[in-house]
Amino acid sequence: MTTAQRRWIMPVLRYGLLVAALVWLAGRVPWHDSVHLRDKDRVRLIEQRPDGFVVERHGQRETLTPEQVLYEADQVGRQVPVIELGIVSVALRVNKTWTLWAILIFVPAVLIQSYRLAVMVAAQNLRLAFWDAIKLTFAGNFFNLFLPGTTGGDVVKAYYITHYTHRKTEVVTIVFIDRIIGLIGMVLLAAGGIAALWRPGRFNREVLALAIILAGLAIATVVVFNRRVRRKLHLSELVTRLPKAHHLLRVGQATVGLWDHKVRLTASLALTLVLQSLVMVSAAVMAWALHMQPGPSFGGLAYYFAYVSIGFLIACIPSTPQAFGVMEAAYVTCFTQGGLNDASQAVALALGVRMIQFVWALPGGLVALLGAHLPRKAELAALEATAAENDGPPGTPEAGAGEAASAAHGAATPAPTRK
Repeated sequence: MTTAQRRWIMPVLRYGLLVAALVWLAGRVPWHDSVHLRDKDRVRLIEQRPDGFVVERHGQRETLTPEQVLYEADQVGRQVPVIELGIVSVALRVNKTWTLWAILIFVPAVLIQSYRLAVMVAAQNLRLAFWDAIKLTFAGNFFNLFLPGTTGGDVVKAYYITHYTHRKTEVVTIVFIDRIIGLIGMVLLAAGGIAALWRPGRFNREVLALAIILAGLAIATVVVFNRRVRRKLHLSELVTRLPKAHHLLRVGQATVGLWDHKVRLTASLALTLVLQSLVMVSAAVMAWALHMQPGPSFGGLAYYFAYVSIGFLIACIPSTPQAFGVMEAAYVTCFTQGGLNDASQAVALALGVRMIQFVWALPGGLVALLGAHLPRKAELAALEATAAENDGPPGTPEAGAGEAASAAHGAATPAPTRK
């Protein structure tokens, strides 16, 4: 496959997946309310009256008697008509007070995310001020709105942070490890939610999928951080045969060096669980604003912790722009199980979660536009002075190599130097 072919094949796949997801959603999500009839037909509902239902069928309005409409028992045993809500009706019925609370609950999550970034970057002996971490986090979240998946903004954030240090490879590595810790936290929250809801014969597929993910994470952790396992697998020798081996070795040293900062790693994971719990609570409140079931309760929170987390995990896969269509399809699959909610409510929840993220990502646009993500002159002068004390000029593999090697003494092979 030529380079030109590789350049267009991924966009074609992404937008092809987007079109497929939107077509699938169009077939599942009704625009208007509809009522199910006893003859297994379904017609558009115009109005529900005490003595019947005004519907539209084949372009003509007519009134149906209750005997013509299908009834089922609700959660408390009452017989109620089977009505499927349309996306327009769901939007018009949204509770504005609950929506406002959902937006406000999200605020501390961004601040905790910023503090976690500063904690992780400090593992490379770089002091990133909390205010700078806030600006960089907002900027990364802003670019997440326009790049594939929900992790594309990390690339931009990592690039911005390289302006604050000459040890670019190590800091970029830390940014992506910070994201990995976030994903681990999301998996743990999903597992906790499913464990709280699990009953024999229920959620078996989700339990199996999460068990496989957790096992994979455990194996990867052992391979990366256990010195004996690394030596038996000859990882360093394998890496030296790859292109740009010196950069890959520095990435490995920065990663392994984190094992010497167990307190920071533990603190980062704890911060992750707190901030993502806030995100889940925000999503649950948004669901309650849309009158979704289960309503406000511990069981309701566990339900949203489980399935909103799964939706976020799916959205992290670089697929369509901002995983649009893919996350909505995942929400429809998860939240409509057992007829608990309508497909239109599930899609509205996905859009509501996106809306909350959009609101708190907008300040990142100002950060990028005004250049507030760049270090100040005094910080640049300090950076140049620090770079001059190291083995090489800023940006070269030699710069800070000694510090990286000492910070990652568990690595099997030190980074090579040029002669």
